[in-house]
Amino acid sequence: MGFVEAVIRALIYLCCIALAFFLILWVLGSIGVVLPIMVIQILKVMFALIAILVLIRLFWPMAAGYQWFGPRRPGP
Repeated sequence: MGFVEAVIRALIYLCCIALAFFLILWVLGSIGVVLPIMVIQILKVMFALIAILVLIRLFWPMAAGYQWFGPRRPGP
């Protein structure tokens, strides 16, 4: 997969996450569940962190293979 395809895939991924986020907020608001503004802000920060992670993995391929939580355990 080329670089352009990777960028397009990352943008589609981020748009789907943003669409799901706002769709959830809209559905909750339409059924009468009002979330506090602090909860909405925390969810927006989580979305921003996921977006940063996607962009880091896209532009720094070595981060995609980095083991964040120690070595992997061998399979059975």
